[in-house]
Amino acid sequence: MLAGELNKHMKGNPIVMGFDDATHQRYGASTTQIIGVVCQGTRMVDTVRSEIDVDGNNSTDVLIALARLKEKHVQYIITDTITFGGFNIMDMKRVFQEVKKPIIAVVDREIDLDSVKNALMKKFPDTFKEKYKLILNAGNLYQAAVKTAGGIATLYFHAIGVNTDEVEVLLNKTCIDSKQPECTRLAHLIGRLF
Repeated sequence: MLAGELNKHMKGNPIVMGFDDATHQRYGASTTQIIGVVCQGTRMVDTVRSEIDVDGNNSTDVLIALARLKEKHVQYIITDTITFGGFNIMDMKRVFQEVKKPIIAVVDREIDLDSVKNALMKKFPDTFKEKYKLILNAGNLYQAAVKTAGGIATLYFHAIGVNTDEVEVLLNKTCIDSKQPECTRLAHLIGRLF
């Protein structure tokens, strides 16, 4: 399907649920908040939140539970990267399988997998393989061009349950001035309050 046809096919204001974590101290804090913001297009209509472990393994379970609170209306899930609360890495495939909604993890720059792997090995010498596998399971990192107030910006993303052309249309429908989708941008701003 061509981008123009996708644009007509996709609802004018798709209902998306964006997730980001709250600000947390890298050292000392054992938990932080994960914030979910539901937007219809770029307009915020609802929020949810819960707690996750910093550098833990429960972000997938918490994200699934929060998404299920709004799954009746939400069409897409968008996350700010696949990591929350430090290295609490989400299993994108499992979120898609259990919630049955396309999931997109946006990143503002390309990822150096070797650097990430080295950081995981240093911080989690006994369990880094499991965490690294979750990163690899997110699949390829794709590139999208997003229209912003300052011109065309480049954004990167992982996507499961949706093709890349549809993701690019979706991102252009859910961004306003920033290249960050409004749902994840608002989740980030709310998270700064905690």
